[in-house]
Amino acid sequence: MKRILYIHGFCSSAQTATVHRLREVLTDCEVHAIDVNHHPAESIAKIERYVADNGIDLLIGTSLGGYYTLCARVDCIKVAVNPATDPEHSLDHPEMMGHLRYFNPREDGNWYFDFGPENLLEFRGIDFYITPDTHIITSDRDELLGDNRAACRALVAPDHYRETSQIGHRMEPAFTQPPTGHLWQLLTTLLK
Repeated sequence: MKRILYIHGFCSSAQTATVHRLREVLTDCEVHAIDVNHHPAESIAKIERYVADNGIDLLIGTSLGGYYTLCARVDCIKVAVNPATDPEHSLDHPEMMGHLRYFNPREDGNWYFDFGPENLLEFRGIDFYITPDTHIITSDRDELLGDNRAACRALVAPDHYRETSQIGHRMEPAFTQPPTGHLWQLLTTLLK
């Protein structure tokens, strides 16, 4: 049985609806999820430990979780969905600063965290770790990050990059239809 680790985006948690839907659809896989936070070095180290300790075959992350996926120094298959390729700038907006509330319950019980300009500096010096098994899928209608396709396309080999109109920034819209879209085709292929 293949083991998948899902990494959520900014302000979310391992309790996101995406994890539940992955478990519903990928019944022949063991889907794991962990809470990460807005501290990149800490979050990436946590992901790397979890992958090593749990024999993860495929690491998948969305948005900020996609960024962490691209940076994690792991040798499993990696899939970044609409990754925030430049979080120092994409998170630099008034609505993403201050005392923020998580969208979902978290393992530590916290519902709130503080995020300010000093946190943006933590993303400096964090390098991508792109392997031959790194894949990126981006939406051509990402309402949150905007057109991030060129940055994503430049990171991986052409046959490891896909664009889709089936989702916006989040993966959830792909779940409202049978699992036959671009994201599911990619996951099904990689999990063989």
